[in-house]
Amino acid sequence: MSYVISGECCSDASCVAVCPMNSIHPSPGEPGFGAGASLFIDPRTCIDCGACADICPVDAAQPVDQAAPEDVERNAAYFAEREPLEAMDLDSWEPPSYQVWGDGPRRVLVVGAGPAGMYATRELLLRTTAEVTLVDRLEQVGGLVRYGVAPDHPQTKQIISTFERVIQHPRVQWRPGTDATGLPPDGFDAVVHAVGARRSRRLGIAGEEAACTAEDFVAWYNGRPGAPAPVGLAGPRAVIVGNGNVALDLARILLSDEQRLRSMDVPTEVRATLAASGVKEVVLLGRRGPEEAAYTQAALHELLAAVGDRVELRYHARPTAWSSDGLTLGSGETIAAGNLFTAIGFEGQAIDGLPFDAERGIVPNVRGAVVGRPGHYVAGWIKRGARGGIGVNKACAQETVAMLVSSSRAAASPGS
Repeated sequence: MSYVISGECCSDASCVAVCPMNSIHPSPGEPGFGAGASLFIDPRTCIDCGACADICPVDAAQPVDQAAPEDVERNAAYFAEREPLEAMDLDSWEPPSYQVWGDGPRRVLVVGAGPAGMYATRELLLRTTAEVTLVDRLEQVGGLVRYGVAPDHPQTKQIISTFERVIQHPRVQWRPGTDATGLPPDGFDAVVHAVGARRSRRLGIAGEEAACTAEDFVAWYNGRPGAPAPVGLAGPRAVIVGNGNVALDLARILLSDEQRLRSMDVPTEVRATLAASGVKEVVLLGRRGPEEAAYTQAALHELLAAVGDRVELRYHARPTAWSSDGLTLGSGETIAAGNLFTAIGFEGQAIDGLPFDAERGIVPNVRGAVVGRPGHYVAGWIKRGARGGIGVNKACAQETVAMLVSSSRAAASPGS
């Protein structure tokens, strides 16, 4: 399912900056930008990531099945005579001369091959002449796109093929299965840390150690190497504490029947475990109200359409303890359940040698430049906190690389 932009579009082009597939047109600089009433989304390249909907200031970007028919028709007509554009045509797009480094750094280390690291690498290739060494502790690129996106969202994972093109570029040295701490920092002129924030936040309640975190469950059902099997799934009810898209993903996967599971790209043992699960009902527990829920309307609509008759949405509930009896709330009520899952967000971890703001879970930085550590930069969740979808990392990485380039020029200027 792709997205379309309604007639309420304000054409501020913020959606253009976050689209990971260059699907939104006319973009600034293209003929027609600013002259029409709307922007348009190419249904042939849209991967349904929802980044445009997340950032749109007037809620004009909508899933095609929720949009007005006239908006869908108008969008289709715009692209009827246009060829689809390659989002990352590294072979034909030469960086403008004014954007290429002069006597600045020539070797850059990018740590992390998730969306932020891949967009940073892409931007370095397009905007500079640097050689990039890209490392990741895993054997494949993609990070949370590969191992975090729900398996019933295969379109969103299509961006991985684009990332795989990046590591084939002649100026990229791809080093999978590499611990960046084993690389001497003096071997590079700049380092971009794009290590994400994959550790689940904790509720801080008694008995929580027996619960399953979103980090572990999502990694397991996506087949991430080394991911441990979750706690035994015991029905008939499970409680998921969380009000974001990840919590809704967990509920949808837990309640998928065998036929639905067969349509997903999940490991055989995962499919068998879920199919044999005794979980027949899920309580989605929000500690705040529905008006403060972090999930998107599109995600909620998908959940209700898929398994809505077996999901209970509860709000303003404060968990205090988990035991074999179930989840106890501050009100004194206990929700009987066989499993507790926590999906209340993720947090970053400190990086050796860099400052760290434990409260915010980020490396302190100014537009991506690490405070007090010249030559070190951050991109993605470790830069801004664990928020924003896949496409947001594009603009985030662009800002970081722009800061890196300007800092490099300043350092190389005579008299600096």
